[in-house]
Amino acid sequence: MKILFICPSLEEGSDGVGDYARRMSSEVIRAGHHASIIALNDTHLHPHHQERVQYDRGLAIRVLRLSSRLPWGERIVLAGNFIRLIRPDWISLQYVPYGFQKKGLPFGLGSSLKKITTGIPCHIMFHEMWVGITRLSPLKHKIYGFFQARIARDLVEKLNPKIITTSNRLYQLVLENKHIKAGILPLFSNISLMPKDDQFADSVYRQLGIAPHERQHHVVIGLFGSLYPGCDLESTIREQYLSALAVSKKLVFIAFGRIGAKEEYEKLKTQFESEVTFANLGELPEAKVSTMLQLLDKAISGTPRQHYGKSGVYAAMKLHRLEVLTSAWSSIPEYDREISDYNDFLEERPSEQWSTQFVSNEFLNMLVNSNAKATVPKLT
Repeated sequence: MKILFICPSLEEGSDGVGDYARRMSSEVIRAGHHASIIALNDTHLHPHHQERVQYDRGLAIRVLRLSSRLPWGERIVLAGNFIRLIRPDWISLQYVPYGFQKKGLPFGLGSSLKKITTGIPCHIMFHEMWVGITRLSPLKHKIYGFFQARIARDLVEKLNPKIITTSNRLYQLVLENKHIKAGILPLFSNISLMPKDDQFADSVYRQLGIAPHERQHHVVIGLFGSLYPGCDLESTIREQYLSALAVSKKLVFIAFGRIGAKEEYEKLKTQFESEVTFANLGELPEAKVSTMLQLLDKAISGTPRQHYGKSGVYAAMKLHRLEVLTSAWSSIPEYDREISDYNDFLEERPSEQWSTQFVSNEFLNMLVNSNAKATVPKLT
């Protein structure tokens, strides 16, 4: 099969959906198929540049990056020419409203894409949908969400996709509420499981003041990724400190990755300086992040539990067989019970099912099975 992914941007490390499309493309190619990508609204690209090739783990992927500063009509013409050149068997739209329009209102996207995809089977992956999904949402979000939901329905009506997916149960329920039927294609880990770098691991232990023969006397917990509003790290660290103390062990807290909120980290470090050893390693290459995840005894999620299903960081922790400590909660009363049940399933999901290979195979099977049976209506 020849699969063409369409996403907003392909600036490596700066756009999660673009990184997802690139990694998915490389796995599709490794499975013996063809894959290419169009970035239709790339805010990181000069208008006179059009990157043609990107790489994922050494594998070349054919791409077309179109700057957001080019006129929209010109971008659609260029994208249409690329599609005619590639002649894909499937088009997979990786949808996130704020990626395609800075205010999250990409009016006309469905009509524009219909012009250049007619006759080609389509798949839509809803990475994000709309804001204002709960009665607790601010009025402004509810108004924005009303229009964003109409855009999503229009996208489905115009493209008439054979397959619609989203990454988690919450989004599936919200889509169903607007009469859009979607399956779940879980996210894969944004960090591959790689061989442990013993030299790097030893350097981390030295930085923490832990001798090799003392490792068993420590409980090492870590935060990878961003801190979200409402993340109660203080309670989590206090609880883990008391738990380690009860078995005569010392607690070590390591932050790594682009955590943001550095002032919160410094505040915690000062508060627990006499009880817990702290280290902030900052951003690391993927291989070193994998090693760090293998060094931890437990991982802390800065993502609210209701949103675990849309977190590539949570997926990375599960791929690396870690117990995940919840430090944030964001109630969505209309859906809390069903989300909780789904998260119980996620916590028990085998580690290998969080890999890119497993998820890409699920995706390819969806395409094959869809070709083998009649199209199911997506709007009710």
